[in-house]
Amino acid sequence: MDYDQRYKRNQVNPEGNQNTRHPRQSASDVCGQDQTLPNPNVHGNPQVATGQPRYSDGYTIVPPNESKRNKMKTIAQKEEEALNRWKETQRVPSVRVNPERLGGDVTLVEVRQKQQINHQSMKLQKKIKKAEDDKRRKQEEEEKWQKMKAIQREKAERLLEKERQEDQRRREEFEQDRLRTQERFLQNFERKASSASTTAICTSSRSTDVESKQTKESKNLREVQLEHKRVNAAFLDKLEGQARGSEREPKFESTQEAESQASLSHLKPDPEQSCSGWTEEADPRAAYDQALMKLIKSFPNCDRDFLEDILTQCNRDYEEASTLLISTLS
Repeated sequence: MDYDQRYKRNQVNPEGNQNTRHPRQSASDVCGQDQTLPNPNVHGNPQVATGQPRYSDGYTIVPPNESKRNKMKTIAQKEEEALNRWKETQRVPSVRVNPERLGGDVTLVEVRQKQQINHQSMKLQKKIKKAEDDKRRKQEEEEKWQKMKAIQREKAERLLEKERQEDQRRREEFEQDRLRTQERFLQNFERKASSASTTAICTSSRSTDVESKQTKESKNLREVQLEHKRVNAAFLDKLEGQARGSEREPKFESTQEAESQASLSHLKPDPEQSCSGWTEEADPRAAYDQALMKLIKSFPNCDRDFLEDILTQCNRDYEEASTLLISTLS
């Protein structure tokens, strides 16, 4: 409505706003433009409405809105008056203080001494303050590190707890399999132990017989050796007496020598028999080593001490030890 009324008023009075200017233009510019602007009435052109913008020489002149401008001016005046009234009400009254002598009751000498003391103790105070600041900073850093360590410790504890729970769950899952495997192993072990006990009884009886035979043979061999030593000593004594004696008893000496030789030949073992006995003494060790090597090659997964024990129980018999091991390990 306001715009329509202003437009009608401008149409009624078109020459009322010819001297208006743009807000950013000065009065001299506007006057110059008014002087240079062509007058449309001179050439008989129709007059342009003053409410519309005018174009001239690359410029656009927009006439102001008088009603809006007047309204803004009145509002600004009222606000300025209100501000002045508020300043008058808030103005501080004059302050009046009774005069007095400054400096108090302290003399200038005492003030100088106090300043000197403060200046001397200033370095110490700075050092103390710096030490306190460093201590506080270190304490804050220590608290920060302790907090970080606590966080990492909690993470590690949670991880360990998670792993423990995982192990417990896995152990519970495979418990039945473990029990079945353990039961199977115990049954196999009991079966092997029973077969080994029976074979051990047989081998122990055989080993006792062999040991008794060996003791008898060693005893007989010791007796034969003692008899040989006694006969040799007697023969040497007779030879010494014969060398110191007279030559009148050759026949007696010859008969005595024949008797001693007969006794020695009776007590002296057969050379073939002695050689065979020596070979028998040397052969058992070689046969034992050979049988042990065969067992090690046949059963590489078994321990050497275990194989030696089995071979000893089987009286150094390779075949018997092999059958015993096969029955035990199968």
